[in-house]
Amino acid sequence: MGAKKKYSYDIEAQDIDFRRRVSLRSLTNMILMTAGRNATENGFGLLELQEEHYTWVLSRLVVDMERFPTEQDSFSVETWIEQVGTAFTTRNFRMRDGAGAVIGHAKSLWAVIDMRTRRSVPLDTIPTMQQFIVNESVPVDEPGRIANVEGEIANSFTVKYSEIDVNGHVNSLNYVQWLSDCFSLDFYQEHYIRRFEINFLKEITYGDSGEVHRQMIAPDDYLFQVETREKGIACRARIVFFPR
Repeated sequence: MGAKKKYSYDIEAQDIDFRRRVSLRSLTNMILMTAGRNATENGFGLLELQEEHYTWVLSRLVVDMERFPTEQDSFSVETWIEQVGTAFTTRNFRMRDGAGAVIGHAKSLWAVIDMRTRRSVPLDTIPTMQQFIVNESVPVDEPGRIANVEGEIANSFTVKYSEIDVNGHVNSLNYVQWLSDCFSLDFYQEHYIRRFEINFLKEITYGDSGEVHRQMIAPDDYLFQVETREKGIACRARIVFFPR
């Protein structure tokens, strides 16, 4: 147990892209695994909540990186809960390389929903969370609302079996994949991701189909909107790049 704890990860072949850097999907996966591991160790993990027919859902996430790890790196993620409100809890992350240097931070907002009604549940149903609050922030703005996007269609999808998680909806990592695939290999040869933000608005489930719209709002700064034909706007996101 620990209100603030660090978790170490090995960089595996499946975690890196063609540039031998950790992909955005893999980095996000390590961040979310860290959240899950810490919640489980402290008694309010996914399996504990599901015994009461509740589950965690990610509402918003912002990640800010000085650099992404490479295949030669050791990598660790430190996490803690900063706030517990009525509907949302704020969980922070600090990323370090093998030398202990800080290479990034992240901030996330989580909610609990009733799996039977799909409605949010007040967080005072998990009173033990209060004892794990750490009054420490990170140098990342609170995940905010992303504006409506009017842009070109950059990707499309139809949800299949492998994209559905234990909550019965599309796993968060598949949204990251859809967004990442909006750019070519040539683009990634010349750009590195600096900041990633995502707002989840509606659940996407098996068989849903739709498009990812992309809009450049400034050089190397892009907004995205994931729209389904069945449910409308399900997600908005932003990626800011470093030019090489």
